[in-house]
Amino acid sequence: MFITNVKNLQYYSQLSLKQVEDRVLITADFPKDLRMEYDLDEPFLYVTLYVRGGERIKLIDEGTVRVYSLTKKDFDPNTYHEIVQFAKEHAPQFKHK
Repeated sequence: MFITNVKNLQYYSQLSLKQVEDRVLITADFPKDLRMEYDLDEPFLYVTLYVRGGERIKLIDEGTVRVYSLTKKDFDPNTYHEIVQFAKEHAPQFKHK
């Protein structure tokens, strides 16, 4: 799976574990070919930001109830950076950093 051109990121929800991590749910417009290739019905991004550094991104498809644990190499570098920055803008523990 290689993800590029994820557009229209929208904040959906977040959970914060004080001084540990923030988890942000993000909806987005995923490329049609990616949706078709992996039979994605209602995908969203589940981003975990660790306060001491690092992040993890999962792709969850609510329609088919599948979870894809992704690594940095699964993304176009610009797309990965855009998603992480967007998550940090909406995560309480990262808003001042």
